[in-house]
Amino acid sequence: MRLLDLVVASAITLCSTPLAAQGLGQGTPDAPITEWATTDPDSLGLSLAVLDAHLDLCERSKADGCLVAYRGQVVQEWYGPNYALPLVSGGLERSMRSVGKSVAALLAGMLVGDGALSVDDPVSEWIPEWEAGADSAVTVRHLLTMTAGLPRAFGCPDTAPGCTDDYTAYALSLPLAHSPGERMVYSNEGAQLLSPILERAAGMPLHEYARTRLFEPLGFDSTSLGTDASGNTSTVGGPRTTLREAAALGQLVANGGVWNGEQVVPAEWIEAVRQPNEAYPYYGMLWWVDEGTGTFFAAGDLDNVIAVYPDDDLVVVRAQFTPDPRAEVQYFGPSTFHLLRGVVENRLQPQQE
Repeated sequence: MRLLDLVVASAITLCSTPLAAQGLGQGTPDAPITEWATTDPDSLGLSLAVLDAHLDLCERSKADGCLVAYRGQVVQEWYGPNYALPLVSGGLERSMRSVGKSVAALLAGMLVGDGALSVDDPVSEWIPEWEAGADSAVTVRHLLTMTAGLPRAFGCPDTAPGCTDDYTAYALSLPLAHSPGERMVYSNEGAQLLSPILERAAGMPLHEYARTRLFEPLGFDSTSLGTDASGNTSTVGGPRTTLREAAALGQLVANGGVWNGEQVVPAEWIEAVRQPNEAYPYYGMLWWVDEGTGTFFAAGDLDNVIAVYPDDDLVVVRAQFTPDPRAEVQYFGPSTFHLLRGVVENRLQPQQE
């Protein structure tokens, strides 16, 4: 865990300070993907002090953008000066790193709901060529919970055969380091092995399945899953998205998988992904869990986060695209999640004289 032309870039730099009432979203770089209202948080009785503290945290941690939504209304939306720098071509959407793992989990749940996949399927039924998985009875659930026994890695070395061109083939070449179910080990390669499984279950390229079954029903036009040079969809990370579309993914989860009255992801699956697995109490199925605050969240390198507080109908997104050595504080951590819960808890407390 742990290109835009210059005219547009200059215009967006003007949005590097908070908008009126911290989130009246007119003129923000992301066009709305739904008819979400942008609302003065004070009118909802939310804590302006906590929102101010969160904005300070976003600025001091050198985030590129932060958004807070309450009950589907944007109450804070901020973009740093780097948000529209010409780092990549194709628009304002940027990679949110390992948040893509949590998106893959939603796709898995949709296939489970369709009856095309079971989490208890042996991986060998879907990837018979992975001998290590067949020999050790690795299941889809093991991959989803990071308990398959594959080693912790941060991407394959450049010298590995086929690494940069075919990440799935590289993952398939790895032996197990532990027995399945023995321990939770955060393995990018284990997550990538979900790509061929989900694709074969879907019967189409996984990035196309994601677009037609998940992103389009949510009204997205800027979110996509990446592929490598061999055409493998990445289930490790790198989804290109915007703050608002990332927030909508969080809202979908907060809604129990419902969007505009349609059950996009099964409600039972949303509940399942947030249950801590037996090997590690802070991880469910490709979603992190903080039971102390009732939060579960998608998280990636550089503190890219989609945090969901389902009991409070609160969604928080932080995006950062490149490292910044000027950061004064780290965003990600328990203290941040406790702080954010105070956005809503303020309205539950009686006013003190």
